[in-house]
Amino acid sequence: MSETTKHIVREIYSEVIFEMARDAEMLEDVLEDLGCIEHVLIAEPDFAILLGTQTIKGAEKSEIVRRVFSGKVHDLTLDFISVLARRGRMNYLSAISDRYQKMMDRHQQKMLVEVTLSKSPGGGFLSSLNDDLSRAIHARVKLVVHIDPAIIGGIVIRKGDRVIDNSVRTILKNTIATVVEKSQVKIRATG
Repeated sequence: MSETTKHIVREIYSEVIFEMARDAEMLEDVLEDLGCIEHVLIAEPDFAILLGTQTIKGAEKSEIVRRVFSGKVHDLTLDFISVLARRGRMNYLSAISDRYQKMMDRHQQKMLVEVTLSKSPGGGFLSSLNDDLSRAIHARVKLVVHIDPAIIGGIVIRKGDRVIDNSVRTILKNTIATVVEKSQVKIRATG
């Protein structure tokens, strides 16, 4: 299947489940269910392979999914993943879930802000940072935190294509570049 076709399949299925969940006022429930199902498929790769095999008919896959997840996820989600299984689309679940999450963020008017720190923060740092960023950009923020010890300390904040890099690594790099540049100017002036 071409990448364009895969993209279209992901778009269609994610829009369908999102609209159904919104109409049923179950957006959060379905999101949680999708995450749960993804977790099971990751934790049990043999089960994921079984659902992806061509040797089992779609109706059987749908029945397997219903037996495994019945009572563990909401009926709306169960019906949706049964359709995915029947049509041989379970391998799209992760992409559908990712797009669903983005649609949910947009629906809730949340802006994605990525933050990189050198180590895991303690206490209420993230809550405070989330509040500060929300006030700064005048929007609700969905904070995604990355840990990268290479930045040494400080913080890197990314929103879309804007980056505020206040990491120790960058400050050191800029300081060294400035010192080297000044040294070269002095050498040229005296040379």
